Amino acid sequence: MLPRFLRDRPDAGNLVLKAAVCALALAFFCLVEPADWLVCPFRYLTGLPCPLCGMTRALCAIGHGHLRSAVELNAVSPMVFGLFVGGLIWSLGRLGGWFPSRPGSWQAKILAGLLF
Repeated sequence: MLPRFLRDRPDAGNLVLKAAVCALALAFFCLVEPADWLVCPFRYLTGLPCPLCGMTRALCAIGHGHLRSAVELNAVSPMVFGLFVGGLIWSLGRLGGWFPSRPGSWQAKILAGLLF
């Protein structure tokens, strides 16, 4: 059951789900040690490396503070980790009423700068 201040919000359930997914992903990356048991299904089936090969190990490395080894495993991993952190902050901020429902121009510029 949602608290009273969230019951009147039509998007509350969606925001709680987004925040929970981001929080669980970040907890996984911070708690699990990167190991050899992580197998890429694409590479297993085809023998070819996929663009995301090493991403899980890289995100776990970032979660443990090893940024250099994370970038060696997958160069895009810091941005993906940042998207999980940003998703958690944005969802919680929207639930708390700190962020508007539509991003303003400065927020859109920051997002565009991060993506491109």
